[in-house]
Amino acid sequence: MAENVFEAVKQSVSTREAAEFYGIKVSRTGMACCPFHDDKNPSMKVDQRFHCFGCGADGDVIDFTAKLFDLSPKEAAEKLAQDFGLIYDSQAPPRRRYVRQKTEAQKFREDRQRCYRVLSDYYYLLKKWEADRSPRTPEEEPHPRFVEAIQKKTYVEYLLDLFLYESEEEQKAWIAEHTAEITHLERRLKIMAENKPTNRERLREITDGIEQGIKELFESEKYMRYLSVMSRFHRYSVNNTMLIYMQKPDATLVAGYNKWKDQFERHVKKGEHGITIIAPTPYKKKIEEQKLDPDTKAPILDKDGKIVTEEKEIEIPMFRPVKVFDVSQTDGKPLPELASSLSGNVPNYEAFMEALRRSAPVPITFEAMAADTDGYFSADHQKIAIRQGMSEVQTVSATVHEIAHSKLHDPKKYEMLPSWKVVQESEGGTKHDFKLDFATEKEAEQFASDMDWRYVDENQFEWRLAVEEDPTAEKRAIKNRHTEEVEAESISYAVCKYFGIETGENSFGYIASWSRGKELKELRASLETINKTSGTLISDIERHYKEICKERGIDPHAKVEPEPAPIEQPEDAIKVSDRLPTGDLTYYVAECMEFPNLGEYHDNLSLEEAVRIYQEIPAERMNGIKGIGFELKDGSDYEGPFPILTGQTIDLDTIQAIDYYRDNPLVQKAVKELAAAMPEMEVLGADANQQEALFLIDDATYLQIQSCDSGWDYTLYDAASMKELDGGQLDMPEISRMKAVLQICDDNDLDSTSLRRTPLSMVETLQEAAYEQMQAEASQMTASAQLPEAQEQALDEYPMPDEQVSTPDMQEYGYSYDGMLPVTRERALELDAAGLTVYVLHEDNTESMVFDPQEIMDHGGLFGVDHEEWEKSPQFHEKVMERQEHQQEREQAFLSQNRDCFAIYQVSRDDPQNVRFMNLDWLKSHNISIDRSNYDLIYTAPLRESGTVPEQLEKLYQQFNLEKPVDFHSPSMSVSDIVAIRQDGKVSCHYCDSVGFTQIPGFLPENPLKNAEMMLEDDYGMIDGIINNGAKEPTVAELEQQARSGQPISLMELAAATHQEEREKKKSVMEQLKGQPKTEHKKTAPKKSAEREI
Repeated sequence: MAENVFEAVKQSVSTREAAEFYGIKVSRTGMACCPFHDDKNPSMKVDQRFHCFGCGADGDVIDFTAKLFDLSPKEAAEKLAQDFGLIYDSQAPPRRRYVRQKTEAQKFREDRQRCYRVLSDYYYLLKKWEADRSPRTPEEEPHPRFVEAIQKKTYVEYLLDLFLYESEEEQKAWIAEHTAEITHLERRLKIMAENKPTNRERLREITDGIEQGIKELFESEKYMRYLSVMSRFHRYSVNNTMLIYMQKPDATLVAGYNKWKDQFERHVKKGEHGITIIAPTPYKKKIEEQKLDPDTKAPILDKDGKIVTEEKEIEIPMFRPVKVFDVSQTDGKPLPELASSLSGNVPNYEAFMEALRRSAPVPITFEAMAADTDGYFSADHQKIAIRQGMSEVQTVSATVHEIAHSKLHDPKKYEMLPSWKVVQESEGGTKHDFKLDFATEKEAEQFASDMDWRYVDENQFEWRLAVEEDPTAEKRAIKNRHTEEVEAESISYAVCKYFGIETGENSFGYIASWSRGKELKELRASLETINKTSGTLISDIERHYKEICKERGIDPHAKVEPEPAPIEQPEDAIKVSDRLPTGDLTYYVAECMEFPNLGEYHDNLSLEEAVRIYQEIPAERMNGIKGIGFELKDGSDYEGPFPILTGQTIDLDTIQAIDYYRDNPLVQKAVKELAAAMPEMEVLGADANQQEALFLIDDATYLQIQSCDSGWDYTLYDAASMKELDGGQLDMPEISRMKAVLQICDDNDLDSTSLRRTPLSMVETLQEAAYEQMQAEASQMTASAQLPEAQEQALDEYPMPDEQVSTPDMQEYGYSYDGMLPVTRERALELDAAGLTVYVLHEDNTESMVFDPQEIMDHGGLFGVDHEEWEKSPQFHEKVMERQEHQQEREQAFLSQNRDCFAIYQVSRDDPQNVRFMNLDWLKSHNISIDRSNYDLIYTAPLRESGTVPEQLEKLYQQFNLEKPVDFHSPSMSVSDIVAIRQDGKVSCHYCDSVGFTQIPGFLPENPLKNAEMMLEDDYGMIDGIINNGAKEPTVAELEQQARSGQPISLMELAAATHQEEREKKKSVMEQLKGQPKTEHKKTAPKKSAEREI
C-alpha cells in the first residue's frame, strides 16, 4: 500500500540517524550538543526521538529537521525522504492536514503577561537601587542607579496599575506603542541577571580550583607547605584547608569580619582582600521513604502487596562562599598570649612521650633495631616498637608515624563486606529487596530455602524469593604499602609541625612519583584521611599532655615567643592568669554556633532566658547548629564567649580540659546549672555508667531505653493509658545513649525537642499496666473482615513544581498572575539551586526575582516559577517520565473513571517484538499478536468534546501530532500506537494502522473494581452495574491540567469543583502562613556583612 511522505520518513529514519547525517556528533550513549541553543556540554538525548534537557526542545525526526533548517513539517519530511532516498507516493494526499494559529485573544494575553512580568522585575530592581544606592551625605554625588530609581519608579507603578485595572483597549494601545521599549528593558534585565554569578556557579568555580590545586599539590615543597597549613587548621575540612593554602599559605588565625569586630575587638585593615572559604547553610525537607522491617531490613508490604511508605524529615546540605581574614590583616586589641611550642630537644620529653602512649591504640615498646629502621607496627602482636638510642625529635616523629599506621593500616580492619542479597521477585519482573548482607551466595540461597516464602497478589502474579549479587555493597581493599607510608609520614609531619617539632630531615621527594597516575578521587581520599587522623591525634595528645603535666606538677608554659594558632585551637593552650576568678558571667544563644553572624544571636541572658530562646528557635530554619554558651567578664585572658551546648550535646570534656575554666567557680556553676535545666541533653564527660533510663517525650509518650549486646533495647508507652505502643532494638552499639534516644525519636516520628528524664521507678508501673491491658485485649479480640475502601484515583495531572501548594492557595494568598506556578520555601531552594528563576510572591499581587538564596530564607510567604520556564526544565521532564513507574495504578484509574476519557499506549522502549511503526498486516504476516505487556501506558486524560468513537480518535490523532499537550513527552501518535476510549461506560481499544484505526479486543482486562463491587452487590441482590468508587466529578486540579494542556474546559464544571473544595474546609497554605507565630524582637547579625558576597 502506498504511503505518504510522513509515514515513509517516520518508519524509516530515526532522529539519531538524521542528526549524524547532518553533521551533529552523537556519543555512544546517545548524547549530543543541542544545536538549538548555545550548548557547550552535551545536553540533548537523541534516539528514535530527541529531547534537550537544556532548552526543552523535543519531538520526532521531522520536528528535529524542521527546527534545524527552519522548515515546515512537510518540507522537512520531503528533505529527509530525498536525503535518505526513500520511496513514497507523492500523489497520496496526507490523511490529515491542520493549521495551527494563535487567536488575537491569545496573542494579547501573552503580550500583556510579558509586559507585566518585565515591568514588575524592573520595579523591584528600582526599589532596591533606591534603598542601596542612596547618598550617605548631602555632599555625596548621587549614583546613576539611584537617579534612575527616583525618576522612573513612580511611572512604573502607574504602568503596573494600568495592567491590573484599566480596560483592554488602553492596554493594547500601550503595548503597541511601547513594544520596542519592553524588548530593550527585558534584554537589559536578562543581561544584569546573567552577569551576576549564582551561589551554585561560584561554588562550582571554587571547587574546580580546589580540584586543580589538589592535582598540582603533590610536589615535595608544595606538599610540605600544605601540611603546615593543615596542622594549623586541623579542624577545617580538606576543601577549606586547600582554599586557605592556595590563597594565603602563611595564614595562622582566621575569622569573619564581624567576628573580629564583635568577639576580638579588632578591625580588618583597609584594602585587605578576604580569604574565600565554604560555609554550610543546610535546610530540612520531608520525603516519602519505604518502611523497612527492623529485623529483615526488607520493605514492609500492606495487605494488597504494596510497599508501605512513611514520611521522614531529612537535612539537605547546602553551602555558600564566605570571606574570612587572617590575624595579620587586622589591627586592634592584642590577642591572649598562647602557649609556647615544643622545639629543639622537646621540653618535658618524658611527659610528651607518655601523652603519645595514652593516645596510641596499642602498647608502645623500645627495642634494638637496625640503623635504617626507626620503628614498626605489628598487626599480629598489636604493638608499636621504636628503635632505641635515637634523638628525642626522631623518637617523637617515629612514634607518631607508627601510631598513624596502627590507627589506619591494621590489616584486620580490612574485611570483605557482604555482597549477596535475597529479593522478592514477581512473575512480572518486579523486584524488592528482602534481606541484605550475605557474605556468600550459598548463605543467601540457604536463607531463601529456609524461608520457603511465596505470595500471589491481586493480579494473580506469583512472588518468590530469589538470590542475586548486590552491586551497591561496598568492598574495602587493602591499601598498597606506598600509600600507607605517604599517609603515615604526612600525619607525622603535620602533628610534629603543630607542636613545633622540626622534622626537616624527613623527605617528601617521593610524593610526586607516588601521586603520578592516581585519580583525583584517590588523592582526595588520602588527603581527607590525613586531615581527619591528624586532627584527632592532635586533640588527643593535647588533652593527655595537659593531664600528665598536672599529675606531675609540671608547668607546660615555657617563656618563649608565642607562635600564632588557628581560630579552632583549643582554649586550653592559653596561658592561665594568676588572678583569682572574679567578675561576672552571662549566657548567649546563637542560631549557628560555628558562624554566629548567619542567624539569630542573643547575649547578656540569664539561664532561664537562654533556655527559652534556644527552644524557640525553629529547627526547620536550619541556618546552622544552634547552641548556648557563656560569656565571662573577669578581666582575664580568658574573658569572652565560650560554647557549652552545641546542638544537643554539652561538651563538658573540653571545658574541664582547660585549667582556668575547671578551677573557675563561675564557669563550673554555669555548666552545672545548664545541665540541670536541660537534662535531655547529652553530656560528654559525665558519668555514663548508668545505661538504663526513662524519658517523657512531648508529655505524651514514655521511652524506656537500656543497653544490650547488639546496641540499645527500647520500649514506647502511651503516657495517658500506659499502654505499650511499640518497641525494638537499635543496632548501633557504637553510639551513646543520648544519640540512641534521638535516633529512636526520629525513627518513630516523635518530637525530640520536648524531651525530659523521669525516675526509673516509673518503669515497673508502666510494665504492669501494659501487661494487664494486653491480657484484656487478648480476651476480647474478635476477627472481622471488611472490604477495603477504594481510594480515589485520578487521571494524569499537570506536573506542578510543588505538590504541597496549588493555584487556589496562591490566589487566596493574594497573587493572581496565571503565568506563575506557586512553590513553598523548601522547593524554592531546590529549584533555585537547580538553576531555575525563582520569584518572591507578594500579597499585593506583585513579584520580585530572587538573586540570592538568602532572599528565600528571609521571605515568609509563597514563591513562584514561570510556567513556561518550568515546562522547559529537566525537573518538569522528570515528573512527566515518573508516570511510567506507575503503570498499574494509572491504568486502574482510567478503568475506574465514571466519565468519558482516553488512554494512549505506545510500544515499550526495549520493543521486545520489534513491532514499532508496524501495521496490522505486517503483524498478521509474521504471526505476532498484540500483547499488553509489550506496551507502556503513556498518557491519560478526560474527553472534553462530544462525538462518536471514530470522531474522537480523529481528534486525538490531530491533537497528538500537531498540538501535543505540554506534559506529553513521547513520540507523536503514529502506527503501532493504541488508543483506549472510555465512553458511555464502555471501554474500547483501537490500533493506529497505516490508514485510520482498527478496533482490537482483549487488549485491556475487565475493570477489577467493577468485578469486586458487583460481587459485593450480588450478595445483597442489588446489582446496578455502576461503579460507585470512581471519581464523580472533575476536580479543580484536573481542570487546571486540561487548561494548561491546551484543551477547552467548562466554566460550570470549574465553578462546581471550586465550590466543592471550599465546602471541604481544607486548611489553605495562606491560613498556614497566617498561623505562623509572630517572632519576638531579636538581635540579628547585619545582612550586608563581609561574609555575605552578593
